Amino acid sequence: MSFVVKRSVIGLSPLDVIRSDETSGLPIFAPASHGMLRIDCQIEGDIILAATPLLGSMHRGAEKLFESRDYRQVIGLANRHEWLSAFSGEVGVAQLVENALGIEVPEAAQWLRTFLLEFNRVTSHLAFLAGFPWANDDLTNRIRASRELWVNHYQLYTGSRMHPMLTRIGGLTHAPQAGWFEDVTALCFDTAAIVLETNWDHLLTPFTGIGLLTESQALEQAISGPVARASGYAIDSRETASGVKYHALKSFAVVMQSGGDVRSRMLQLVDEVTVSLAMISELIESCVEQLGENVNVLLPKVVRVPEGTYEQSIETPLGIASWFLVSRNDKLPYRLKLRPASLHTVLALPTVLQNSKRCDFDAIIASMPFLSGDADR
Repeated sequence: MSFVVKRSVIGLSPLDVIRSDETSGLPIFAPASHGMLRIDCQIEGDIILAATPLLGSMHRGAEKLFESRDYRQVIGLANRHEWLSAFSGEVGVAQLVENALGIEVPEAAQWLRTFLLEFNRVTSHLAFLAGFPWANDDLTNRIRASRELWVNHYQLYTGSRMHPMLTRIGGLTHAPQAGWFEDVTALCFDTAAIVLETNWDHLLTPFTGIGLLTESQALEQAISGPVARASGYAIDSRETASGVKYHALKSFAVVMQSGGDVRSRMLQLVDEVTVSLAMISELIESCVEQLGENVNVLLPKVVRVPEGTYEQSIETPLGIASWFLVSRNDKLPYRLKLRPASLHTVLALPTVLQNSKRCDFDAIIASMPFLSGDADR
């Protein structure tokens, strides 16, 4: 039996799972097939004996498209696969080129990039928290409403709710107005109220022991991000990352769970939102102090990366995304390989679904933050 996982474009709709016999017998990768990811399951009674994710429905050939764009244009494509945190993709490519050319990003831009990365972390995590099948519909509605406030405010600065197109090689296009940061403080209070007023332990206790992923399994399958940290695997590249200011933040902390089950993964998202809100509050002060300072650098008309190979990684809300560049001293990348965070999360689905109950399928999938477009590229 096959299940087709369907999420809305921004991942806010409750998870919708349909059986393969409801898809009119379409081939797996037919353009008219439902959903973004199909999972073939072997079921005996109510138990899922084995599960196989079938990737490729959203493959768009991103890596090949990179080869026909210059480095400035690549940034515009790099924010399309992980659309819930598009800014992370932009910064990843920009840092790759900046490090290859030895470009020093202005201090003000480094603070703003750090701020926006955490801003995206909050909106991304809220999307997955809203997509979980909570027993309390009021909680789902509150989380959705809170996230809407965040993305609407994001649009006031970037001009877009999802794809900011704000990053440039060497910095950012522009800084926001001072008043924009004042409203972000109000957003932090609104979301913090939801986090503090909700009895997460009570709501998630029924999911204890479901969809297990141990620390050793997370390590073996190269999983990162909140899924890995929920299994007790301490992996987070933010504090040692260059070009950002995490190392200067007093509120920065790597939070972890140890259960590796659905309950732990959802609590991990809640805890990371809490820490991100604290970091955003601290970052606002530094960003406001830097207003009026330069946030970009002058570049030549044509940007060429010297011949060689280059690597760069960035901690996105879904995990570590890595870039590998082969350059022939041209304005176009000869080869630009992306290792998305979602890919290994999807490939871990057989592990967490094996021997689980069919009725727990929705909760298990919803507790594994991934985007099919990110995995398929």
